[in-house]
Amino acid sequence: MADASSIEPRVFLQPGELFTSESPVKVKTVLGSCVAIVMRAPLRGMAAISHCMLPEAGDAGRVLPRGEALRYVDATVEIMMRGFSARGIGHGELEAKLFGGAQQAAQETYRIGYKNVEAARAALARHGIAVVESVTGGRHGTVIEVDTGTGVVLVKRLS
Repeated sequence: MADASSIEPRVFLQPGELFTSESPVKVKTVLGSCVAIVMRAPLRGMAAISHCMLPEAGDAGRVLPRGEALRYVDATVEIMMRGFSARGIGHGELEAKLFGGAQQAAQETYRIGYKNVEAARAALARHGIAVVESVTGGRHGTVIEVDTGTGVVLVKRLS
């Protein structure tokens, strides 16, 4: 039996939230058309995970309150980059993983899932961040659990 000190803390990430950690934590979230961006500096032991609902805030993202800005993919990537930079972590030390972006039947006209994934790829590319893993799209939601210590992401597709 494991003692309590060996159990990693667990966090459930809600839509529009960002979680950052410099110690091992398991972070779980449920995604439909939303997209989760997992950004890590593996050699520094820092990770950030976001759960974004909409693709772009555009220029307004710079003046939105933080809680509102975190709803948008483009604004969230900027917030994540500032967080890593404040800790002296450069773009070249980062890797990213993308999850979610399902195209659910009720949203076919707007293609929100697809737009969220494309906005994430574009925002990361602007910073030269490589996407090293991606499980996106499809017609059903996804549950992910991120181990911030190892970078391993467990993915379960919902049916």
